Amino acid sequence: MSNNEQSSNLPAQIAAAVAGVPAALVPVCVKALDRLIGAVVDIPVAWLEYHKAKIVSQTEAFRTIDSAITVKAAAKAGSNEKFADRALDNLVRKSYRQLGNKEAVSAAMLEDLRDNPVEQEAHKATNPDAEPPAIDDDWLNVFERYAEDASTERMQKLWGRVLAGEVRRPGKYAMRTLRFLSEFSQADALTFSQFCLSSFGDLAPKALVQPDDLQDMRSLIYLEASGLIQGATGIGLNVTKTFDAFGRSFMQEGNLLIVLNGEPNTTLNYAVVALTPLGQELVTLLPGRDARQAARLVAKAIRTPQIKSASLMILASDSTALPMEILWQEEAPTVTPDAVAH
Repeated sequence: MSNNEQSSNLPAQIAAAVAGVPAALVPVCVKALDRLIGAVVDIPVAWLEYHKAKIVSQTEAFRTIDSAITVKAAAKAGSNEKFADRALDNLVRKSYRQLGNKEAVSAAMLEDLRDNPVEQEAHKATNPDAEPPAIDDDWLNVFERYAEDASTERMQKLWGRVLAGEVRRPGKYAMRTLRFLSEFSQADALTFSQFCLSSFGDLAPKALVQPDDLQDMRSLIYLEASGLIQGATGIGLNVTKTFDAFGRSFMQEGNLLIVLNGEPNTTLNYAVVALTPLGQELVTLLPGRDARQAARLVAKAIRTPQIKSASLMILASDSTALPMEILWQEEAPTVTPDAVAH
C-alpha cells in the first residue's frame, strides 16, 4: 500500500464524516477519536503512525485486563460456572453499550465539524493568531465518562457538539459545564433556548425577556437559580454603552457585530439580564439558534432617541468588518415646501 492510500476499520458513519473535517482540525480530531474509540480502530490517516502504534498497545492492554477479569470472576464463582458466565456476559454487554455510545458521540462531533464551518471561521476571525489547538488530557478523561453513558440520540448529539467545540477551541467548555450538562434535561434546554432567542453576546435587554405583568417570572427565576443568568431578580443589572469619538458603540457575539450610531462621546444605559460564564458556554450548544435574528430583536429592544441607527456587520478572518444589513435607522425629518421657502 502506498503512502497515499488509507485503510480503516472505522465504523461506517464515522469514516464517512472524517473526510469532511477541515484539515487544520484533523490532528486534534485524531486525539479525541483515539481516546473515545481508539482501542478498536485504525485512524485512517497514513502519516499518524505514532497514534496507530499507541492504539495497538492499548488494545493489547485491554485484552490482558479482560483475561484478568475473567479469572477473577471465575475464582469468586468457585465451581459455579453459570455465575462466571453471567458476570462476563454483563461485562461484555456493558462494554459494547458504552463503546456504541462513544461511537455515536464521535460521529456527532465529526458531523458538526463538517457541517458548521461558520463556527471555525468565527473563531479564526476573533483569534487570528491562535496557536494550533490541543485538548487537555484531563478534560478528555472526564468527557469520556459522560460520553459512554449517552444512550439517547439527544444526549449523543449534545456531547458531540461539546466535543466539536472543544476541538475548535480547547478550553471552551469547563469541566463544571460537563457536570452541568450531564443533568441538563430536555425541559431545561427548552427554557434556556427560549431565553437565548432574546440575548446577544452575554446580555439580554430586560424589557425583552421580562414578562409584561411581572407575575409569572418562574422561568427567569429557575434559570437564575440554576446559575445560567443573573440580574433577573433583586436590584437587577444595568449596562452602559459609550459612543466613541466617531459616534459608534459595539455589541459582539462570535463574529457578528451590532454597530450602534449616536452622538460622539455620550453614554447609553439600559437594564439587562446577563448570561453567566456557564450560560455563555451553554448558549453555543443550542441547535439551530439564529444569532442574526437575535441581533435584530436586541437592537430593536434598546432603540432610543439617543441611537440614530443600528446595523449588523460580520468579522472576516482578516479581522475586517463587513456590512450585512441595516437593522434600523432614524427616519429623516420630512421637509415641507413651506419650510424650504423660509
